[in-house]
Amino acid sequence: MARTISALLLGLGLSLVSLPALADKLPAPAAAFSASQNLTVDGTALSARLFHDKGLERRESRVDGLNNLLIIRPDRQEALVVQPESKVGMKLPLTDPEVGVVASILSRLSGTAEGTETLAGEAVTRYRVQDITPDGSGFDGRVWATRDGIYVKLEGRTGGEGAAAIAMTLTDIRRGPQDPALFETPAGLSIMTLDPLQGRVPPAFQADTEKKAP
Repeated sequence: MARTISALLLGLGLSLVSLPALADKLPAPAAAFSASQNLTVDGTALSARLFHDKGLERRESRVDGLNNLLIIRPDRQEALVVQPESKVGMKLPLTDPEVGVVASILSRLSGTAEGTETLAGEAVTRYRVQDITPDGSGFDGRVWATRDGIYVKLEGRTGGEGAAAIAMTLTDIRRGPQDPALFETPAGLSIMTLDPLQGRVPPAFQADTEKKAP
């Protein structure tokens, strides 16, 4: 299975620090919607269909001719990377770089509101975010978000070991409740885990190091 490009893209450095008192917390993800997501990181682009319902998220993409699926469950503190064709999945913690941007974690960032505008048909507030930890991880850039936590646009630079210039936009935003089944583990899936020392290569390429979950 080709490595999920989102795994390369959006490690935001999830150990967050507080900004000065005038900074505002970004809005919590309280909306339900679907959208097209376009990502560019250091010249690498990925398009995905995103389904989101109050923090739960599903991303469907196609990379190198293969389907890729990512299910994010903040309520379970885990994410699931899936190769649908082989019925293989890999569970990861939300803080793993393989997971990428997680709205509920992004909402922990602090930023200064710069103004309002309309993007993709949604009224958004633009925030200047400079939430960088002492070790250099975090995010420095701008975030455009609705009051109920749809992150319509993101551009800036991640910090830390995997620092990268990133840009993300949502288009074709369709509000409304999402089918709960979208966020559940597909039936008949073989769940794998990886030794973290082996890096984040998908399970199809980790035959010698993968371990079946108990």
